[in-house]
Amino acid sequence: MSDFKLKYRALEPEDVTMLFKWENDLEINEVSLSKVPFSKYILEQYIAQAHLDIQQAGQYRFVLEDTEGNAVGCVDLFDYDAIDRRAAIGIIIEKKYRLKGYAAEAITLMKDYAFNRIGMRQLHCSVGVSNEKSIQLFRSAGFTEIGIRKDWSFRNGAFHDVVEFQFINK
Repeated sequence: MSDFKLKYRALEPEDVTMLFKWENDLEINEVSLSKVPFSKYILEQYIAQAHLDIQQAGQYRFVLEDTEGNAVGCVDLFDYDAIDRRAAIGIIIEKKYRLKGYAAEAITLMKDYAFNRIGMRQLHCSVGVSNEKSIQLFRSAGFTEIGIRKDWSFRNGAFHDVVEFQFINK
């Protein structure tokens, strides 16, 4: 029996309302790579293409569910590079489910998926320097801080630095 509290699954058409909420949440948008709000129509189109695997689409989003089947968040593998065998990782946890260890578990699940199921060599991510919880999360998950990009993202009228992290499967 698994000790995991989460499982991941593919996107389903009924996830559009949940995605619409998460993708347009200003708190999440502040740390994401998204620059504009998403319409339900665009998200429906995205879900319609979700059957494409990571090699075809260059990205893949998994919905994270708890043991009772509640969608607690999602995890993305994106910027997939098949030749160099790497991808970026991004995590969203619904506000009411935060601080329960779900983000750390999502990283563990994605490491297993990336390294053991599709043969990747490394995962990487960018985290705003002021996002202390995410910085601690990735450090705790074994990611190595490899540098800081100065004035990398423009949010709320100002430029912000980001910390770059990398995990190499050796």
